[in-house]
Amino acid sequence: MIRRLSISAAALLAGLSVAAAQQAPASADGHNDQAKPAQNGAEEPGSHPAAPADANVFVNGKLAVPGALEDSQTVPSKVSERNARLDATPIMALPLGLSDEQKHRVADSVAKSDAPVSQISAKPADILPATTPVSEFSADVKADAPMLGGVGFIRTKDKILLVRSPNMVVTGEVSTN
Repeated sequence: MIRRLSISAAALLAGLSVAAAQQAPASADGHNDQAKPAQNGAEEPGSHPAAPADANVFVNGKLAVPGALEDSQTVPSKVSERNARLDATPIMALPLGLSDEQKHRVADSVAKSDAPVSQISAKPADILPATTPVSEFSADVKADAPMLGGVGFIRTKDKILLVRSPNMVVTGEVSTN
């Protein structure tokens, strides 16, 4: 047992001595000279590309390089009117991404349904009482617009409110006109 212990101790000491030998020696002021490889001729002068004179790729917060999008979401809202509107919109009121065709299909389906007309006034991001009756979309509408999974509707006289059923948040609206 002592022999196994001495072999283990010898292996440990050998590993520590190798690790200590690989560490860079500190200079007289205590700093590691290898942290600055571009100094003291450690690398060739042309190995790092020089920064171009016009290294600023942003102009008024917009990315100003060839092929950059004109009005992306990374542009600050003080420069982009579209991004200012998006910043002011509550997250729960962001549109579901229904196409015009899908909106027409939703409106036609709701018009043909026997869902009652409610006298409720709500807008996207509003939270409705849990007792508010919500109707379900037909299977063919959900198949046509998969983003309506888990979304019900409330029919009013001039619009259709899209309501996320579990938490009763109005997530959108479709005009019936």
